[in-house]
Amino acid sequence: MTRFDARSLMSWAAAGLVVLAVAAVWIAAQADPSETIAAVDVNKLPVGQPAPELHAKGWLNSPPLTGKDLAGKVVVYDFWTYSCVNCVRTLPFVRAWWDRYQKDGLVVIGVHSPEFDFEKDHGNVQQAVARLGVTWPVALDDDMAIWGDFNNRYWPAKWITDRQGHIRYFHPGEGNYAETENVIRTLLGVSPSAARADDPKEPKQAPAEVSQTITQETYLGTERGSVAQAGEHTYTLGPLELHQPALAGTWDAEPELIRSVSPGASLSLEYLAREINLVMAPGAPGGAPVDVTVELDGKPLPPPYRTADTRVDPDGTTSVRVSASDLYRLVLGPRVEQHTVRLTPRTPGLEAFAYTFGA
Repeated sequence: MTRFDARSLMSWAAAGLVVLAVAAVWIAAQADPSETIAAVDVNKLPVGQPAPELHAKGWLNSPPLTGKDLAGKVVVYDFWTYSCVNCVRTLPFVRAWWDRYQKDGLVVIGVHSPEFDFEKDHGNVQQAVARLGVTWPVALDDDMAIWGDFNNRYWPAKWITDRQGHIRYFHPGEGNYAETENVIRTLLGVSPSAARADDPKEPKQAPAEVSQTITQETYLGTERGSVAQAGEHTYTLGPLELHQPALAGTWDAEPELIRSVSPGASLSLEYLAREINLVMAPGAPGGAPVDVTVELDGKPLPPPYRTADTRVDPDGTTSVRVSASDLYRLVLGPRVEQHTVRLTPRTPGLEAFAYTFGA
């Protein structure tokens, strides 16, 4: 599911961005926005108000960009954060647009608005930008000022302005890539017969009736999660309930995260999904990596369920190595199924923030 914050949604409808009214319907339905937002007529895009100036805390891949720098350009403002799996999955499409349409007057600005404190570390973001192949300008929005100025509520979200700087299109979440490219081409004045951007081969989406039934994003810290009490406590693992994480051993809980304390402490979850990911960190910045044993239904991950992050020991034990504050892919199965995943840090100090899932 796409991450969103519905606590203070501000409508741009008064400025002509009627697509946001449709987004509000999605919030009420708690559905995937790519499944519910109606197609737009790219030749009759509403004209919104001018995009706000960017009050960034820093820039990567570019000097600071002002309204003067962007005058006469079509700009895609891509709101993202590097530990958000939904955001990462959109990057190949953003890259394709950037590579294809720069010469036609397109500017892409990745607005990096962090969800967790470790994403405010510019060194962490710089490493992620390099690893993910983000070559376009990135505005570091540590205090969510740009997020607030746009009244944005989604990771990821695309806001597109015309050459006069007026907002003409908005899309929250993944998907609708062809439509978004059509908007870019129309605003740039690219000939319909001109070559399109490379196609990153969008994976086939699960039907809405499937994606809406899987386990939803699950936070582990005390601010938004319920798995742990604040402070250090020892837990005994009882019967598991679907969609509910459970702890065993000693864990320390803070608003954003839980931290393993005792040897053998474990985190278990019975889930319904095809894909399961977890944002984790090795504890103190610059600390030693933490290897985490990953078991599916009490056994090592079978080959069809392993991910790019899976490590296999000589004895067949499966694990992931947590060496930085980032998103780690735990399980990627052949289809949506119900399983129990158990994580056991091999050394204390593992920090766990939030699970995300995919169909």
